[in-house]
Amino acid sequence: MRKSRILYLLAVLLLLAGCEQDLTIDLPEGQEKLVVEGHIEQGAPPVVVLTRSVPVFSEISLATLEKSFVHGAAVTVTAGGRSYPLEEVPSAAFSEKLKEVVSVQLGIPAAQLGGNSGFLFYVYTTDALEGALGERYGLEIRFEGQTLTASTTIPQLNPLDSLWIVPHPTQDSLKTLYYRYTDPDTLGNSVRYFTKRNSESFFPGLFSSVFNDELVNGKSISFPLDRGEPKGQAEVDLDLYSYFGLGDTVTIRWAALDLPHYRFWYSLENEQNSNGSPIGTPNITQSNIQGGLGVWGGYGVTYHKIFIE
Repeated sequence: MRKSRILYLLAVLLLLAGCEQDLTIDLPEGQEKLVVEGHIEQGAPPVVVLTRSVPVFSEISLATLEKSFVHGAAVTVTAGGRSYPLEEVPSAAFSEKLKEVVSVQLGIPAAQLGGNSGFLFYVYTTDALEGALGERYGLEIRFEGQTLTASTTIPQLNPLDSLWIVPHPTQDSLKTLYYRYTDPDTLGNSVRYFTKRNSESFFPGLFSSVFNDELVNGKSISFPLDRGEPKGQAEVDLDLYSYFGLGDTVTIRWAALDLPHYRFWYSLENEQNSNGSPIGTPNITQSNIQGGLGVWGGYGVTYHKIFIE
């Protein structure tokens, strides 16, 4: 009886295998939307990158990315009761100051912004406005009948108290960077950090670059600070990830940001870390752009430097 049951199950499995067919599902493309990545910080002009959303399963190439830039939009920033129209500028025409601002804010090496790479990068900006601490900035974008709006503030500075180095447990050439930070006694302070090694660009923390004071309000804390990594990096060497090396000059860009700006990066990084896992926690990136996707955010920035001897 047991043998007959096993043979029956095998026959069923073989029958099912013989009925296997290729299944093709045509997924409808989502509606194309405008995507904003815009920032303003104290002492620097506003920088707004405006692109079209790209279908999830489309082939991504430099040509595709270059075609995604939106040209000819009417982009305006308002501050202090005055409106400032932004001009669209290609990377080949960036001034040295604009190269530095775009490189710092977007993590793109300045050498790639001169037009010699064959890839043109476009931003909307103006020389007539520089960010100031404590100010609020409105953003309005008009393009082909669409209107996008957003608002952000540049918070007051919340600098680090100190930086120091802790040796790697087994490799003398690797070091862990630690920081000490005292949070102000007001709930809602948030921070995004970036690191720069030697002459590299500033890169945000790979898995998490933002913190808020929900659990540490008004307290002093000490934690390790992972080395930042470039966006879109295909592979990360986990044996070297987070560490710095002997002889490195490390600069920390410690940027205060308001809560809507924090929620965007926090939710986006959660989505990236889940990597589309079907068993991951559902997550929706919390954009502060009304009528589109992305972020318009202010930074109150302090810089801190340490040499690893």
